[in-house]
Amino acid sequence: MNTIINEQLKYFEALASKKRITIRTNLEEFEYKINEDDFIRVFNNLVSNAIKYNKMGGEIDISLRNKILTIKDTGIGIQEEKVKNIFDRYYRATSEQGGFGIGLNIVSKICKDYNIKIVVDSELNE
Repeated sequence: MNTIINEQLKYFEALASKKRITIRTNLEEFEYKINEDDFIRVFNNLVSNAIKYNKMGGEIDISLRNKILTIKDTGIGIQEEKVKNIFDRYYRATSEQGGFGIGLNIVSKICKDYNIKIVVDSELNE
């Protein structure tokens, strides 16, 4: 997985650079039986959101440790009462930025197909 993560991050360099976002990684070797395209969809949707909803000069930390992939950013955050809806198709927790509200729905479906647990911790403006 760490090889795929590093490959995919190359595609985000220009977008992150445009917002002066620093992306840091802490990846250990890990293999998981998942279709590569499915993992890329999950990872790319999460990183894309971390960039899109981040602040200028923000940071993104991507960690793969102890079989847990964590993507943490310094973005705008989500109100607590809206977190439960973010995986619903067409739901958008904010009017900021573009998007159609389908990316996290795709992430949720793929994770359910592979019995992968998703945990969201977010606070508004953090």
